[in-house]
Amino acid sequence: MNPIRLPASPGATAVLIVGAGPTGLATALLMDRFGIPFMVVERNAGLTDHPRARGTWVRTMELFRQWGIERAVKARGLPDDANGFAFVESITGHEYGRVPREIDFGQTPAWKCTVSQDVVEDELYRVVRQSRLGRVCFDTEFLRYEETADGVVAFTRDTRTGEETKRPALYLVAADGAGSGLRRQMDIAMTGPASLAIMNNDYWQGDLSHVPSVRQVGVFRILPGDPGVSQASVLNTNGADRWLTVTKVGDGSDVTPPQRSDAEVVRLARAHSGVPNLDVKIINRSVWRVSKQVAARYSRGRVFLVGDAAHRFPPTGGYGMNTGIQDAHNLAWKLALVLRGQAGEALLDTYDTERRPIGQANADFSHGNTVRFMKLEEAFRSRNLQAINFWIKDVVHHSHSIGLGLGFSYDDGAIVPDGTAPRGLTLGRYDPSDRPGGRFPHLWLDLARQRSTLDLFDRDFVIVHGPRSADWKAAARDVCERLDVPIRTHELESVDARDGLDMGLYGAVLVRPDGHVAWRMPWVPEEPAASLASAMEHTLRRQGAATLRRAA
Repeated sequence: MNPIRLPASPGATAVLIVGAGPTGLATALLMDRFGIPFMVVERNAGLTDHPRARGTWVRTMELFRQWGIERAVKARGLPDDANGFAFVESITGHEYGRVPREIDFGQTPAWKCTVSQDVVEDELYRVVRQSRLGRVCFDTEFLRYEETADGVVAFTRDTRTGEETKRPALYLVAADGAGSGLRRQMDIAMTGPASLAIMNNDYWQGDLSHVPSVRQVGVFRILPGDPGVSQASVLNTNGADRWLTVTKVGDGSDVTPPQRSDAEVVRLARAHSGVPNLDVKIINRSVWRVSKQVAARYSRGRVFLVGDAAHRFPPTGGYGMNTGIQDAHNLAWKLALVLRGQAGEALLDTYDTERRPIGQANADFSHGNTVRFMKLEEAFRSRNLQAINFWIKDVVHHSHSIGLGLGFSYDDGAIVPDGTAPRGLTLGRYDPSDRPGGRFPHLWLDLARQRSTLDLFDRDFVIVHGPRSADWKAAARDVCERLDVPIRTHELESVDARDGLDMGLYGAVLVRPDGHVAWRMPWVPEEPAASLASAMEHTLRRQGAATLRRAA
């Protein structure tokens, strides 16, 4: 493994990350796991104290399990049975209907968690701040960057002293949010509507722990009978006394949204709760615009967009933060291999190829959920109970989305397509598959159900093969020696197509460090080492690598 050659300047690092939100911190955590020096710059004095996004879905929780923070995140979220919707006149009032929680069918070792963004940031930061390879610099505003022949130079300013600093790096990651100044400097346009609506977030404290439903419901959709009370979504953040009320206050075309007084926020909190004399304390408030936008490209030169800097979704569906963390997971291993000289720089181009279509698909899904709520509001205004019941039942497609969360697949990029047809997605059902581009299926590897196949995929490529396949251990050793890229092997005791393993008893798949299948070989090839080498060269975008031939 080649050492990473940093720029010969004081304070140089391999990867400079702008923004210490969940995506930026996830990128930093992954750089540490791959042994890559990094620095995070964040203009704020610390982490957010506002819930913002809420909900970490299955694939994200699988990553948190791998990173050692799953239990800590779950301990600070709602119970597993409190993630559904309830449609009510008020939290303590009449209930029109409820969408039950999504059922865990055992296709993952880690189930989703209804938890707020501030908790996620806190737990990610607990890991990142212990790193010996990098650090997070708060009160540090990113100003601009210049690209050089072998890297970038970022210019930052200390918000306390005004002092400016030059920070050399090999690569730059823009995790600076929806209003990304770095994206604007990259001259990358966003496609799609920038402002669909203007929303208020009112985060308040009020003890409703005596209400049984607050231990069962993740979101109360308030459909009040009083025309003087606005419709809203009240998000349950801790199952007791902290609530986030999300209300539409203006159309997307409004330049300046109407401002509510604190007294009005308290009045609405009491009306939405159905407790007229509830003791309400406002914690904080924010105003934001609903957008449905995806960047025209996810990178330029040595700079990469991740998270909200790359895509802005309506909040309906909860895919914004989750998509961003998975952006980081896709980019990290590619940066690590390129920095070590184990892959060609063209591998980094596959970040855009793979993640931008996923960003667009998740944007479309989120916007579809917004339209569904608009239809529900129309039905309620008409007081048509049949229409209300129809749209409440249809919300199941909003909250039951494991098919989208686990079943997404890369059709092009750092994979070797095998010519088989894509299976498509069903939102509420996940169909596991070992087809190139998809997440390798989860199977328990021990009777205690502690070790999953997903635990095999972290920092290295892995050949997973059946019990009657070729000698992939020997092939992997041969390819490792010649390409200087670690490849581990794992033999499955049984291979069943019902688990999504179409490689069969004689076949094998090559799985990338991010758990996605790069290559599938459902039979024993004539020259296993040569076949594996060819797949690795294609995946890593290596040019001029020697073709392996089996010894005579």
